[in-house]
Amino acid sequence: MKKILFWLVMFFCFSAAAYKTFFWLDHKSEIREQTKNRSITRLSTDELSLIQEGDFILRRGFGFFSDYVSENLNDGAIDVTHAGIIIKENGNLFVIHSLSSDVSDFDGIQKQPLQDFLQYCTPEKIIVTRTKNADTLCGGKIAERAKYYLSQKIPFDHNGKFDDDNELYCTELIWKILEKDLKVASPPVLREEREKFFYSMMPMYSTDYFDIIINQYSK
Repeated sequence: MKKILFWLVMFFCFSAAAYKTFFWLDHKSEIREQTKNRSITRLSTDELSLIQEGDFILRRGFGFFSDYVSENLNDGAIDVTHAGIIIKENGNLFVIHSLSSDVSDFDGIQKQPLQDFLQYCTPEKIIVTRTKNADTLCGGKIAERAKYYLSQKIPFDHNGKFDDDNELYCTELIWKILEKDLKVASPPVLREEREKFFYSMMPMYSTDYFDIIINQYSK
């Protein structure tokens, strides 16, 4: 019995070490790519002028984990891996988004200047969307809800429980605001369809739900 317990503990320790090592290497890879691409402008002045508060920005990130998301949660040429909500404060644009502490210095919902957020975007792989037929009033409400969840310090959803609002991953935060808070979007309700919907990046650039404001993939 003691031998079995010993090997179980060893297996757990090895698994935990492997998990941490993967994300350490992933973060190092991300930093290298970010540094290499630092001088490249991600959004032009004309593109920035199109953005409104309450818009959603989708990016293709760097690193091994982004590679996995890009290949498995998209379909076709578009391979975005992360999403955030645009807000405006004192005339400046920021992004509220949720990140895991495995890839960030902070776990959960956080606010970042747009220009800093863009540094982690693969050049020419950005999409900006806006809730279908939304006006500036709707955009303002989206931004206010994002600020509210930021103030609540909601942690990142590491387990992918998309109907548990105590923890939220990046797109889960967006759909919570649109579906449950503002009731301006209607994702599937059946369990199997809902699971497929929430475990995909594709709905975030679907014209069934959003107007596409910027699409660098179409260049």
